[in-house]
Amino acid sequence: MENYDPTRIPKLIDALQRVWEGQPDLSLSALLGTLRNRGAGWGTSDEEMLEILNAMEAEHPSLVRWPAETPMTVQTTAPEQRVTLSGSDVVVRPVGEDARMPSAWKATHFRAVGPGRSLIVTDSEGIEHRLGVVTLVHALDPDEVPPLEGLEQPDVGGARWFVGFEDGSRAIVGQRITLWRPEGRRATSQESYKFARIFSCEQGAEMYIAPAGGGEPVSLGRVAHVVLVDL
Repeated sequence: MENYDPTRIPKLIDALQRVWEGQPDLSLSALLGTLRNRGAGWGTSDEEMLEILNAMEAEHPSLVRWPAETPMTVQTTAPEQRVTLSGSDVVVRPVGEDARMPSAWKATHFRAVGPGRSLIVTDSEGIEHRLGVVTLVHALDPDEVPPLEGLEQPDVGGARWFVGFEDGSRAIVGQRITLWRPEGRRATSQESYKFARIFSCEQGAEMYIAPAGGGEPVSLGRVAHVVLVDL
């Protein structure tokens, strides 16, 4: 049935605008190509198109306000960083500086987050951290990744987790595990582990892994908290 109701148009245009504002690096033709790849075509109804647009916006929102309902990783420039905001947890990872230990702290607020805006996060002591200009927001769905407990290395995929330990050590778990341990007040040491399986990684318990190639389980420390930082 033909739809001649013009009042439906602003709703669709607004949804398209929010999707594009969430990924402003895309040209209009690239955005339309992405819609086609999602199944949009000549026969797509307005209702189906709105569902596709809403799904795309949920993945890369154009604007997020405190408190965020969904964990997210925010890419920034000046400086280039990947900043994960998950509840009150903040994890900051410099891009291109894999040797640097990630910083992690608690937030009590952040200003509205979206591409083109400054990422400003307030910590538990009331200090504002200016973390760069946002280029992309990526929503994280913890249900899309397996739990760390019992995780086998081939099942990691593109997921990454931050693990904070009670002694101040920090780790990023991915295809391998990078572990930073504090050495004095300012220095840190870095270790890298290839693993076959993670036996345990629960808050308040020791993190044990099975080394790749066999051998006795290795303890990395007592876990303080775990944060999913990438999908």
